[in-house]
Amino acid sequence: MTKKQLATLKKLLLERQQEILRQFGASSDDIGKLQEENVADWVDRVTLDDAVNSLMSKESDLAKELEITIESLSSIEKGEYGICEECDKQISFERLEAVPAAKLCIDCKNKLERQQNRVINHRGPSAIPSEMFEFDE
Repeated sequence: MTKKQLATLKKLLLERQQEILRQFGASSDDIGKLQEENVADWVDRVTLDDAVNSLMSKESDLAKELEITIESLSSIEKGEYGICEECDKQISFERLEAVPAAKLCIDCKNKLERQQNRVINHRGPSAIPSEMFEFDE
């Protein structure tokens, strides 16, 4: 990878880091506002709790993405950026440009996804009795 390509990827990672931090702040403010609301109706309370839980889940996802982004920036400084964690080969610039925090080359990523799909798509015998699916008309 050339120095120019590396600089381009570092810039993308830094921009993403800033965007995550902006979203993080907005989510925290929204959670605070929602938690301060007084509601009398239990339906409104459940709706409000769902909204807070959704925002907290979003923040958790952002925190994970921020951690991965910071790790990628750190690996640039160490001279270890762009190496596949599975096969130790160079990850293509095109893949890193599309997903700057990628830790796997496209071949290893595809292999992992195929393995995950095999597990998800494999369903053993159902524990639900077949009578549950029979309806009288």
